[in-house]
Amino acid sequence: MGKVNLSIKLKNHLNDLDKIKKAVLKLSTAIDCTKQKFQEINLILEELFTNVVCHGFNDDKEHDIDLSLSCDEKSLTIRMEDDGKSFDFTSAAAPDTKCAIEKRFVGGLGIHFVKYFADDCQYYRKKGKNIIVLKKYITDDEHADVES
Repeated sequence: MGKVNLSIKLKNHLNDLDKIKKAVLKLSTAIDCTKQKFQEINLILEELFTNVVCHGFNDDKEHDIDLSLSCDEKSLTIRMEDDGKSFDFTSAAAPDTKCAIEKRFVGGLGIHFVKYFADDCQYYRKKGKNIIVLKKYITDDEHADVES
């Protein structure tokens, strides 16, 4: 398998989730990884995008959201960029998953899933834009080089 690069232009509308699903399907035909890892990738992308669309903008205007997926033999890099409100999801507190559901605060679980399923999470704010860069290992031997 060679390097795979996909770039997707999205708008801040939830119906653009279909574009993300199509990209993941295209990605699944181009790279070799388990069904479980594809489900995790899909969850990461859906949660990131939904969070930006639902919470990222203070107006009703249309905004661009740029998503790129770059994959090599061992890992997928996800890069999402938007011009919404500044929000560093990497510093968001983890939800209390041991607390009874009736006592839990609403929100934060999607971000928790993104951080849990991604192998590396980075956030930058540059020139009025949020830039999220995530890495997801797609092979089961991603740490073999480190351990030997």
